[in-house]
Amino acid sequence: MNSEDFLKIIEFEAEEINHFFKKASIEGRGTSQEVADRREIAVKKFLERYFPFPYRIAKGNIIDSYGLRSNSIDCILLNPCHPYTVTDESKYSLIFADGVDTAIEVKPDLSNKNELFRSLDQIKSVKKLRRKKDDHIKLLGKKIIEEIEISRKQISSVIFANKTFSNIETLIKHIGNYYIENKITKREQFDLIVINGRGILYNSRKNYNIDFPGFEGLYFIEHKKKTLASFLLQLNKFPQPEEKFGTPVLNYYYNENEKPVATYNAEINKGLLENG
Repeated sequence: MNSEDFLKIIEFEAEEINHFFKKASIEGRGTSQEVADRREIAVKKFLERYFPFPYRIAKGNIIDSYGLRSNSIDCILLNPCHPYTVTDESKYSLIFADGVDTAIEVKPDLSNKNELFRSLDQIKSVKKLRRKKDDHIKLLGKKIIEEIEISRKQISSVIFANKTFSNIETLIKHIGNYYIENKITKREQFDLIVINGRGILYNSRKNYNIDFPGFEGLYFIEHKKKTLASFLLQLNKFPQPEEKFGTPVLNYYYNENEKPVATYNAEINKGLLENG
């Protein structure tokens, strides 16, 4: 069952983020970092409403216990198990991979190729990290699939944008060709790209966080006004550092029971599969 009240609120959330992004361009004019910071606040506030304390939203570099460090990420959803490593300026001095649920890079418009490729590189730096633990309960006698085990120890990574190309296949081609030409394997690729108010580009890979059985590659689904609801649903599905008990509250108020129609490029998906 889908709650009409919840979906109406989600519509308002999408409009509010859109207005916040536009307002940021005016209020922070002349200073690109100021504009970026204001946009990130809009996404941060949205996440905080649906992942309240003891979840927290941070910004910065993520380190793992193997000595690797990511680039600075705009919005990082911290699991309740993450230590409260906050300075007097309310900034996180350390962000540990083993306490991170999801890394989210925020971009205003992915039709800017430089911004698009930079965001893909930001995600790549996160995907190189490894957690030592995850929320998966290993059952006695059940076959362990190594690829799944590795995937669950990676941090789920999302790009959140307010706009992109009017023709979504243009976005798919730019991303696919970038990955293929630079030989970036599926292990270091994004999981979702969320386009506010329009839909989600899913990166489906067998035995990975996003896995549409029988379909591998980039698939865009037009969730339209339900985009943010589908985004929240997916955030609750991603592997986490620690086992979560019980069903997420939102699962009782929204589910994707319609059969989706996806936009994709067969040639790009074939190239990504061959790329490894």
